[in-house]
Amino acid sequence: MTSSAALTERSGQIPVDPGLPAASPSPARRRLQLVLAGLWLLDGMLKLQPYMFTKNFAPMTIGEATDGAPFWLADPIDWAKRIVSAHPVGTMVPFALVEIAIGLAIAYRPTLKYGLTACLCWVPFLWFFAEGLGGLATSTAGPLGGAPGASVLYGVLAVLLWPTDRSGPAVTSEAVRFVGTRAARIVWVALWGLLAALCLLPANREAGSVSDVVAGNVEGAPKGYVWLLDQATKWTAGRGAEIDTVLALLLAFVAVSILIPRRRVVRSGIVVALVLAALIWVFAEGFGMPFQGMGTDPDTGPLLAAIAVAFWPAAGRRAEASEPAAATVPGAALEEGSAA
Repeated sequence: MTSSAALTERSGQIPVDPGLPAASPSPARRRLQLVLAGLWLLDGMLKLQPYMFTKNFAPMTIGEATDGAPFWLADPIDWAKRIVSAHPVGTMVPFALVEIAIGLAIAYRPTLKYGLTACLCWVPFLWFFAEGLGGLATSTAGPLGGAPGASVLYGVLAVLLWPTDRSGPAVTSEAVRFVGTRAARIVWVALWGLLAALCLLPANREAGSVSDVVAGNVEGAPKGYVWLLDQATKWTAGRGAEIDTVLALLLAFVAVSILIPRRRVVRSGIVVALVLAALIWVFAEGFGMPFQGMGTDPDTGPLLAAIAVAFWPAAGRRAEASEPAAATVPGAALEEGSAA
């Protein structure tokens, strides 16, 4: 065996037996890819709402990305805002069609790689011009305000869910299957650790920092949802510092849980991540604000949840780990979507 064939789990590459047929694509992985496709389709369709073609859309939606942003970020966004304001149909329709095409390409297995590649190319543009880097260049960014931005989370999912048939005891989750254990852990710790740190910014520890965000979702919402938001607003009023401190601690636990070699702890961290993602989406993001007709994307809640699910420990790995390690060769695994 040559040295190039000695792939190890530590390097993030998964051993495969060249004498065995390639494993079939993981059903769980395919379901996550379809979730990503559905979110892109929803994203594109939201951009076809009537409000997107009015003169008010760009100043009120794109313009918000410049609040507190440095000049090197605010000036290009202002330029983009003026173009969209002058040509709302000519800009928003192509944007919507691009995102719908990305979703359809990811959903159709033979074009999966093309869809994910288009996703990775489209994300930097959206993250910079439409989301202002998710607010990370300002002093007010926070998980309740949509940080680090839905666009960058699309990109994270596209990389984690890149088609591959790698299998074996080292594949402990779908997030690990393509990028490897070390890279997957870095992504997890960086994402949730960043959200925890943002909670501690002074702007996020003000008395009304949480209640103001919750109250901002009331307009146009159904009566039952308005009641729920009103109750949440009353309960969180004046408690911004306390709530953000608890949120920071929970997010920090989520971040480090992946590093603890106990499956129960890892699963507990993922469950907490799912709960927090749901709470953020319901109370802070208003389900992406569909009721006002102004939402341009589903927001970060569903994407954070999808990332968390991708890290869920796969069943039966302990049994697989007891089997002898197979010989390895580079490129032995076939990839999804490579055959027409």
